[in-house]
Amino acid sequence: MAELTVPDIPITPRVDLEPETTALVVVDMQNDFVSDGGALQVPDAQATVPAIADLLRRFRVAGARVVFTQDTHRDPDPEFAIWPRHAVEGTNGHAIVDDLHPLPDDVVLQKPRYDAFYGTPLDHLLRQWGIKTLVICGTVANICVHYTAASAALRWYDVVIPRDAVSALDPFDLAASLRQTTALFNGRVTARGADIALA
Repeated sequence: MAELTVPDIPITPRVDLEPETTALVVVDMQNDFVSDGGALQVPDAQATVPAIADLLRRFRVAGARVVFTQDTHRDPDPEFAIWPRHAVEGTNGHAIVDDLHPLPDDVVLQKPRYDAFYGTPLDHLLRQWGIKTLVICGTVANICVHYTAASAALRWYDVVIPRDAVSALDPFDLAASLRQTTALFNGRVTARGADIALA
């Protein structure tokens, strides 16, 4: 098979956003994906925790909306024919990691599939809040993060993804997803969550 060169991924050096029209969406930072021994542990997910924690802190201080998604399954689930059994409701693997624990003002949405808009009230809530821009972080970059970003873009939300706050099972998958974000969704990718300012 011929080797492929990943095209350059445009990096936006700084993104200035209004807290009133921006929401942070933290995707599936659950024990089964992040913690040692998780059923589908993503190798680099733990390394993204500090960047996501910093985003959470700054969004909360600014009064911006915060949404956590929680991959949620029950036995038997058709998805277990694709992936090992994971994120089963009521198990420790289903829980969001302690270091990113949601606060009472945050919204936690349990989702049955990759896309956080599918089978959840996410779009309804965002429109009710007057949200125009989503900063999306978490895992897995080319699966649940990617399909959530795609679904947001199809609904004409602006999408911003901080590179240091997403993780994937394979570096190629991460690069391909970020490339699609900029090329197909007209989204912006920053090198760091710290490059996103709320004012």
